[in-house]
Formats: sequence, C-alpha cells, structure tokens
Amino acid sequence: MVWYFGRAGACVDRAGGPGKYSSASTSNSHSCRRSCDVDAFCVGYSVYAPLVGGQVECKTYKAQTSVDMIAGAAPSSGTTCYEKVHSPPPSPPPP
Repeated sequence: MVWYFGRAGACVDRAGGPGKYSSASTSNSHSCRRSCDVDAFCVGYSVYAPLVGGQVECKTYKAQTSVDMIAGAAPSSGTTCYEKVHSPPPSPPPP
C-alpha cells in the first residue's frame, strides 16, 4: 500500500538541497499524485498553487541514491511536499 506524508513547504533531500525532480504544469494536484503513483522510482511530489489560469506546478522527485530521498520541507509559500511512503502488507489474522 502506498500513501503520502504531506508537509507545508518545498521538498528537500537528505543533503538539504532541492533534490532531483521533473517539473510540469497541470490542472490539479490529483494528476500530479497519479504521475507519482505509477512511477516506481518516484519518491514524492510537490505542488505549488495557484499559477496563472488555475494551473498548479507539479514536481515529481526521483531518488537515484539514498541522499536523494525526501527528508523534509523548507518554507515556501503556497507549496506542499508529499513524501511517498510504502506500508508493509497487513498481518494475517490470528488463527
């Protein structure tokens, strides 16, 4: 199961930098999340809203090394960082 841990601000990697990401304008944050959902290498995404015309800026982050993993968020008005979290499968019920 995959879920996302949201933080106010721009995503930062373990080195304290902006991380490795691809950026695109999209109509809403849901399409940004979907693009991360389907990418096995995506470790999270951020959205900045609103852009002109109601668009949002979507950044999807990929980790090539452990340093590239999302470690937190830096203050950035109008931006939210979402870290992808993989939950282990639920335990089987007791006999």
